Amino acid sequence: MATQPGSDGGRDLVTIFKTGSVDREDYPELAEHLLEGRTQLAAETGYLMKFGDVSHRGLTPFDVASLHDIPAYPLPETALESLPAHVRADLEQNGAVQMFASYDRERHRFENIALAWEEQEFLERIAELVAGDLSLHEAIDWTVVEEAERYTIAQWADIRGVTEDAVRSNVNSAREELLAEEDRESNEESS
Repeated sequence: MATQPGSDGGRDLVTIFKTGSVDREDYPELAEHLLEGRTQLAAETGYLMKFGDVSHRGLTPFDVASLHDIPAYPLPETALESLPAHVRADLEQNGAVQMFASYDRERHRFENIALAWEEQEFLERIAELVAGDLSLHEAIDWTVVEEAERYTIAQWADIRGVTEDAVRSNVNSAREELLAEEDRESNEESS
């Protein structure tokens, strides 16, 4: 399994984006660049992928897509199918996704996948919420649905394989606990 230079612990920063999501008026240089390289764009999935340097992590997927010095490759169906459900959902919802992953070029499959936003900040926030008396499920559901606004309750319930009511209940419980915590802190400050 080959890795690109600048990878993170054997994983590449991979940006996948929908080829049809580039508007000529909004991104004239990118549209022109993509038209010039049109022969590369025949992808059975309608998505392209770029392997970038970790230093590109702060760029949006569309900024990475517009970098001319990084080649774009068609995303094979097998690679798309190898993505976990929550990553595919994010890709479908937003038209683009950035992740850290290892890519097996022979089998055309991604492994060891983590969305770029799932890294340290996300885990630290969940740990903070759990330490503040939320259950793990309440903390995760609250962070993903409310704070990060990554998915709707229905999408997240489908990804987790639970009912919408279960996610809604966790989010509501988390909201009540966080509001109660704010009230306690407010009362302490006024005393």
